[in-house]
Amino acid sequence: MAWGCHANVVIMKKLALILFFFCAGSMISQAQISTGESSASVFNTGNRAEKGDFGLYLGATASMIGNMFDGEITEYSALPLINLKYMYTDQIEARLGIEWWKKTEEVGDYETSKSNYMFYPGVAYHFSKSNLLDVYVGGELPFGFGSMDNGEESASQFKFGLGAFIGLQAYVCNLPLAVGLEYGISTMYNTVSDGTITSNGMTIEGVTDYDHKKWTLGNQARFTITYFFKM
Repeated sequence: MAWGCHANVVIMKKLALILFFFCAGSMISQAQISTGESSASVFNTGNRAEKGDFGLYLGATASMIGNMFDGEITEYSALPLINLKYMYTDQIEARLGIEWWKKTEEVGDYETSKSNYMFYPGVAYHFSKSNLLDVYVGGELPFGFGSMDNGEESASQFKFGLGAFIGLQAYVCNLPLAVGLEYGISTMYNTVSDGTITSNGMTIEGVTDYDHKKWTLGNQARFTITYFFKM
């Protein structure tokens, strides 16, 4: 439990520093990055992202937050989904993301370590042209690697799939900042070189001499913050 508490404190400190950096940078910036007309709302809003703008996106998943407070997880570290976004047009966005996590949890008499490293190339279409709220949908082609070890046996995993997502974000702090919520579903094709795999992920059950493949279906909600800039 001591390791779990320590991991939670470290992760929360890192997230707090990241949020402080984004907000501080946006408040001291006086130049607007786009040429659209400013919102007439009483909120502190700015112009929306336009063609040629880049965005650095940070997405903290609901499962990542839940793992911070799971008493059975003795050690946890994670890199939330980070996307580099580019506005190809005023409404079409290209993105490339990475995500990583590693955790150790108590499973029966064993401590099992799991890790996951994923890439998320994708595109999104933005419907609204409002300077305040932005609704978008998109698709992605996730792929990556995973591993699991219980101290006696280990399994390695390669997976790829197809995903779709819908999102809502609000432009604040006179743009370059947007905060929002994103929800996605995906189907993944998992290949495990050793061990066994279940619909909930990888588990080791004493079998290490075969190749196992399985389709899985998942969903995820993310709390997002994006910092926009020009190159």
